[in-house]
Amino acid sequence: MYPVLLQFGNFEIRSYGLIVALSFFIGLWLSTKEAESKGLEPRLIQDFALYALLGGILGARIYFILFSDLAYFLQKPWEIVAVWHGGIGIIGALLGGFLTAVWYCRRKKLSFWRFADTLAPGIALGQTVGVFACLLNGDSYGKPTALPWAITYTDPRSLALLNVPLHPIEIYEIVNYLLVFLLVWKTRGNYRIDGFAFLTYLAGYGVARFSVEFFRANPAIFAWGIPAAQVFGVALILASLACFYLLGRKSTLHRA
Repeated sequence: MYPVLLQFGNFEIRSYGLIVALSFFIGLWLSTKEAESKGLEPRLIQDFALYALLGGILGARIYFILFSDLAYFLQKPWEIVAVWHGGIGIIGALLGGFLTAVWYCRRKKLSFWRFADTLAPGIALGQTVGVFACLLNGDSYGKPTALPWAITYTDPRSLALLNVPLHPIEIYEIVNYLLVFLLVWKTRGNYRIDGFAFLTYLAGYGVARFSVEFFRANPAIFAWGIPAAQVFGVALILASLACFYLLGRKSTLHRA
């Protein structure tokens, strides 16, 4: 694919960083619009965005380092900060962003669930766009396949296996995450309980991520040979179902 979009001498504009930045601003834009529609001060979203960016990048990098090749990074610690070489895990970004949101809501005395509902569509859409970075960079590639829709990386700067037809797992992810976004977008106005839109996103993402991992060639391994993303996906589904029940029960008790 195209890990480098433009090059001027030794200066490169890499597709990975450019698309990740684009996905962040798309998510921020939609979250700001959603805040306006919910009567929430848009400035709070914009203020939170910087903290979320830092927390997300930190969490994403820590996740990648821990579950990819920790020994390599211990031998070459300067590579820890070289995110332009690829290597940020969306799961770590979500965890980092979640913890940042909990901290921010406490600091600003905001309802976490209402705030999370406001962010949910923007997160889902930004995540969908962000996968294009992996597609162009080849850092998260599929298993070899003979299927007619396989993709083949030939650029030596790509991180995928070269000259081998692969499952286009990034495209599988884009389609799945777009469906999650549409689900959140279409149902968010039907919920009367704060948090349900965000939980819909979490459950949908859990299902999508669990499914696509069967086609990934280089998954981060958690334990017993199980891909970390599948463990995380199941955990997200179960946690979301539990929170659906608890929030629904709490709302019913308050009305009684």
